[in-house]
Amino acid sequence: MVTITVVGDALDIEVVGRHKLWALKSSLRVPLSDVRDVRHDPERANRFIPGIKFPGTHIPYVYTAGTYYQSDFRPDFWSVRNPEQAVVIQCSPEAAYDEIIVEVENAEETVARIRAALPRRA
Repeated sequence: MVTITVVGDALDIEVVGRHKLWALKSSLRVPLSDVRDVRHDPERANRFIPGIKFPGTHIPYVYTAGTYYQSDFRPDFWSVRNPEQAVVIQCSPEAAYDEIIVEVENAEETVARIRAALPRRA
C-alpha cells in the first residue's frame, strides 16, 4: 500500500511498510504538471502479466510491485495487492513513469484529492 500526499506542486507517493521491500523503492515524487489523468481502475490493476519486471516482485493475482516495462519501453511503477483499491496515475511523456499503479486506503477519495490539486488546462 502507499500514501499519496499533495505537497505544493507535486505528488509525494510513499510506499508503506514491507511493501518497500517488494517494490524496491520507498517513495516517488511526481510534479503535478506531469500528471495527465488519475482514476480508480481495479481492472487495470488486476493484470496477470503487467510487463517485464526490472526490478520488482510479481505473484500473479496476489501482489505486484516495482518497475515494469511494456511494449512502448516506458516504465510503469506498481505497488498493488488489492486491485479494488488501486489508483492509476497516467503521466506525461516527459515523466519518469508512463503510469503509476498503486493501492491506497481509499481510492475514490485519493482520486478526488489529486484531481482537485491538478493545474487547470486550457
